Amino acid sequence: MIRLVVNAESFGASAASNQRILDAHHQGIVTSTSVLGNCDDLPGATASLRQAPRLGVGIALALIGGRPLRGAAVPTLATATGGLRERAIDFARDWYKGDVAARDVEQELEAQIVRAGDAGLAVDHLSTVGHVGFLPAIGEIVERLARRFGIAGIRTTVEPAGLGWIADPRRGAETALLAGLAWLTRRRLGALRHGPITWGYLESGRLDVVRILEIIGQLAPGSHELITNPGTASGQTGGDDELAALTSPRTRTAVEGRGIVLCRWRDLF
Repeated sequence: MIRLVVNAESFGASAASNQRILDAHHQGIVTSTSVLGNCDDLPGATASLRQAPRLGVGIALALIGGRPLRGAAVPTLATATGGLRERAIDFARDWYKGDVAARDVEQELEAQIVRAGDAGLAVDHLSTVGHVGFLPAIGEIVERLARRFGIAGIRTTVEPAGLGWIADPRRGAETALLAGLAWLTRRRLGALRHGPITWGYLESGRLDVVRILEIIGQLAPGSHELITNPGTASGQTGGDDELAALTSPRTRTAVEGRGIVLCRWRDLF
């Protein structure tokens, strides 16, 4: 059996983005979404999710982008302007330089999980914005928090190498780097199940029908996740094309033709 979670990233980025994700769920194959842990309007995001009771919900824990919930209480996470670092590479550099305190990381991520729970969200997985959770020590913090709050899934597994890595060397190199970090992280984690093989790390927001069909054709028996970003606004990274691809009859036909079971993270455990 092939089970596939189709997860839409960055729920809570804006009302327009939320609606596009909901459209991809109601009209297409999206089964799950990750709410930004530090989104500005969590009550609005939560209200929008009530329109989709069958949509799985996780948290995209934020150590980059936006502002920290704990503000000045986590001084090593904030820049001079009070916001989080903008890029994963900047966070990783400062982490390895010792400029980011593990205590600040854990306190901020805990605050994001607590806020989501207080808002009434039934969280079934954790991921990290920019995949900074693939840094082994950050991954350990994420797993510790997942255990503490009874959250079953953590995104830590990268798609296997394929011809696409050769056809697009830059994508292949970046995906290989993520895969290596993910492997190192999993070696340091405990027995908590860490979820499905995940596809689309570097393509979400730019997926078209051809690429989605290619991924569907590569899925082996077992559990898989496809990362998508249909909430991306038109003109930025091709969000309109991705929303159309996720709602295309060709995509649905391919899923049904392979007997793929569409599910949420919570259905995998």
